[in-house]
Amino acid sequence: MSSNMTRRQIIGTAAVAGATALLGSGTTASARVTSGPGPSRATAAEVDAQEKAHLEGLKQIADPPCDEAIADAFRRGQGAAVNEALKGWKTNGQAVPDGLPAQLHDFLQTTRQLPSWAEPELMTGGLRFALAHAQQISFAAVLDVTPERMRYPAAAAAVFGIEGPHDNKKGFAKALRGVGDMLHKDPYGPSGAGFVTTARIRLAHSAVRYLLHTEGDWEMVKWGAPLSQLDMLAEGNLFASYLIDHLYKLNVHPGEQEAEQYFHSCRVFGHLLGMSEDGMPATLAAARKRAAAVDTLHARVTPQSAKYVKATIEYFSSLAGPKEMTVPPATALVRYMIGDKDADAFSLARSTWDEVVPTAVHGFFTGTQAGGLPTPSATMTRLAIQMVRYAMNDGKEIDLTMPLHLHGHR
Repeated sequence: MSSNMTRRQIIGTAAVAGATALLGSGTTASARVTSGPGPSRATAAEVDAQEKAHLEGLKQIADPPCDEAIADAFRRGQGAAVNEALKGWKTNGQAVPDGLPAQLHDFLQTTRQLPSWAEPELMTGGLRFALAHAQQISFAAVLDVTPERMRYPAAAAAVFGIEGPHDNKKGFAKALRGVGDMLHKDPYGPSGAGFVTTARIRLAHSAVRYLLHTEGDWEMVKWGAPLSQLDMLAEGNLFASYLIDHLYKLNVHPGEQEAEQYFHSCRVFGHLLGMSEDGMPATLAAARKRAAAVDTLHARVTPQSAKYVKATIEYFSSLAGPKEMTVPPATALVRYMIGDKDADAFSLARSTWDEVVPTAVHGFFTGTQAGGLPTPSATMTRLAIQMVRYAMNDGKEIDLTMPLHLHGHR
């Protein structure tokens, strides 16, 4: 390989190689893969009045302790100074940096421990499952969970405010940063970044809220609190119950115990991100039921969301080659993962790839598990995620800094 190749070219070459392996010229089967459980929201639930009131309450609450600490820093004009002080804070073994406002420093000290209800055995099992299926979980996070996040209008409106209305390259890269840091052999140990990454994501979310209120024209009556507990619950469901129920599309069929263990790990992660304990239920069955209620009441694709998803697919596809060659198969991959109903809601174009992709994807992951193709280790998966998030941030390593202004206010 030429030493003159840019990171973008390397990413593109890797993406083309992956597409060739996954959708090689020898793939001609057209039957759709339909076996396995349906998504957790396959049947719209009749939501009782008590549950409706509870969800409406979550819609009005954000993350008070973190929001107050960040608002204090911004009011003092110390937003940029906070970003600078946190620049080298990357692993759990590092102390909370000096040079922070006192209220923020004290808050960050409270984020460095697991919740009292965290069960080590369940977390160990959840991590074991995640590491064993890191490739498939990462695949689903990129091509399934990411577009589905745009089905929630209030959360999408907050993203548009900070990233702009056209695509979500940086937000996409930050989400991948979180996934990659969780795929560590000891995410909450000294060498891991579980506590630091979740704390810094919380700070960024609180900064977004502050800016939407001070620079933007956020409509509390219409949307509730920006990036509310309801928004966090919706996204937490996507990475937990929804993802679990979609892994069958990648030939992963977790047993009941494995699913509960992985869900518990996700619930711990959600807690560290600021999710209240009465948001995400304690069991997978209860979480599926609540996810259905959230979707019934709050999920809706807007024209802006659809434009956003398509722009993100086009940008990601361009890393692998000319758009006219790469966008149709990439769009078909997303359609396969999220399903025709949601793909049509996002106005994703149909193509002949729609008939090829399902069998090709299932066959690829069947082959890796059977030993017919090499299965990347969790370490290699983290490396791939790192490369992609570099590319999605225009060749720069993504850092979990707080935004200092809304889009268009810089």
